[in-house]
Amino acid sequence: MSINQIARRRWEKVAAGTLALAIGVSLAGGAMAANTVRTTVTAGTRTASIANLNLGNVAYSHASVAKAGAMKLSADDSSGTNLGWSVTVLASDFAYSGAYSGSAIAASNFGITSAANPVRNAGQAVDSTNGPIVPLISPVGSLDVARKVVAANAGWGKGDYDQNLDVSLNVPADTLVGTYTSTLTVTITAGP
Repeated sequence: MSINQIARRRWEKVAAGTLALAIGVSLAGGAMAANTVRTTVTAGTRTASIANLNLGNVAYSHASVAKAGAMKLSADDSSGTNLGWSVTVLASDFAYSGAYSGSAIAASNFGITSAANPVRNAGQAVDSTNGPIVPLISPVGSLDVARKVVAANAGWGKGDYDQNLDVSLNVPADTLVGTYTSTLTVTITAGP
């Protein structure tokens, strides 16, 4: 036998032994690795806003005139934190824009006259005890101070909600002709 034939036979024996060992390990159940699948839920945000409102025209008058309207508040808690939340609304003075050097209408002349119970658009159902609900301390009153209009206790309010707020502006007697505009500050914070 030549050296090449001897080397080839040894290689065939080694290869056959390795194959037998591999089959034996495979048939014996082999070592299994512990594999995992994981995902992470990331925090979203809390948002609240009120759509623009045009109260319409008021005729010039020597007496004060009350002008009513309705605002729609939208609040969404997509924070994923389970902390609950509350929304406040504050109005600035109604700045004058016109040709007659008029003065502002004070924010104290503008207020909430009633706050409806929130309605769910998506997410967690409204709970009459935990929220979102109209706070026990009524939000009715002038908006020259921040008024809490809706709140949800911890563990509640995980969704998207709408709330109707009836409002009224008292236009003082002899208010000059022009346009009067207020800016609303709508704030949503964690916790009821």
